[in-house]
Amino acid sequence: MPLGPYKGYKMHERRYPKELVLKTSEEVVLKLMEPGDRPALCRFYDDLQPSIRWYMKEDPCHPEVIAKWMKNQEAGRAFSTLAIYEERAIAHAALLMRPHGGRKHVGRLRVYVAKDFRRKQLGTWMVFDLIRYAMDRGLEMIRSDFVVGVDDLAIKAVRKLDFVTEGVIRDYVRDDHGNSYDYQIMIKQLHSEWGDF
Repeated sequence: MPLGPYKGYKMHERRYPKELVLKTSEEVVLKLMEPGDRPALCRFYDDLQPSIRWYMKEDPCHPEVIAKWMKNQEAGRAFSTLAIYEERAIAHAALLMRPHGGRKHVGRLRVYVAKDFRRKQLGTWMVFDLIRYAMDRGLEMIRSDFVVGVDDLAIKAVRKLDFVTEGVIRDYVRDDHGNSYDYQIMIKQLHSEWGDF
């Protein structure tokens, strides 16, 4: 599955699948998202709370949305991984990239974790994995957006990974009852390589 002009993709692809051991001792497999994963991905988003899906820019339960995600992966505009536990998709992470223009040095990060696998460091491991990929790809920063009061656990987690708040848009989003929430934009600056220690 070629990833556009990025020559290091095959090298990165060889790192998968990989095993993660969560802090609660479950063994999870982290794999690249592939076309054959479409049913598992649909089930994952079907099972995700509607209150989480409400804030997504697209409805992930719509077949055309997942088909677009697959095309973006194949074209090199996205890099997505799935966490699998006992043949069930329990998390989906994606780094979205622009092939040209003034923001092609910036990746957009999305991570969603099943409710029963939160607070087990799974999301943190998946973010680490995408940071590594972003550095290999030569990106200079990663952006991730959050709904304050909804994504507080994720905000706390990425702050520990050196994401900093670059802006907050007051009352920018509303829930399905009309209540307003702030929208927080966070950025992580990347370095060209890991330090030696």
